[in-house]
Amino acid sequence: MRKILTVLFFIGISSTTLAQTEAYKKAVKKCIESNGTISYYEDVVDQMYTMLEKQFESKEVPASVWSEIRKGKTAAMEDLADMIVSAYQGYFTIRDVKKMNALYNTPAGKNMFKKDALSEDDKVVLNEFYQSETGQKIVSSQDDMTASMSKISETWSGNLYKSVIEQLSVKGYNL
Repeated sequence: MRKILTVLFFIGISSTTLAQTEAYKKAVKKCIESNGTISYYEDVVDQMYTMLEKQFESKEVPASVWSEIRKGKTAAMEDLADMIVSAYQGYFTIRDVKKMNALYNTPAGKNMFKKDALSEDDKVVLNEFYQSETGQKIVSSQDDMTASMSKISETWSGNLYKSVIEQLSVKGYNL
């Protein structure tokens, strides 16, 4: 009986932990969509595909092959998001991420990513946010997060480039 209760206890703990992990991932993904990170990297992927098409122009890769390769963008973006989630976990709680998302849903939060769009009221809202505990975490972790994001970007883009080159090679297209 004791063994059964122990097993049930660990199953309960595991389920709770998994649910919390999924909630955290979902919250961070919403955050990086709201703050423009995902949009930026979607553009990076599109530019990489365009660059590769030019590099392989003399190889006469059919449009159907490029179309198939471009379908990998969704998976690549999921991989990137997962990597960014791991970086956030080192600095921010789910409560912090939810507060960031709440900020990004305000007019001030939306305007902060637009050049010259902040009103005086927006500046007050942002100043108050950055004086909060979560805001202070963002400020104090900025250098480390920038370094982490740089490493993530380098690793992710290198892996994506390598993957596309391998796909082309398998189909008989090499530089």
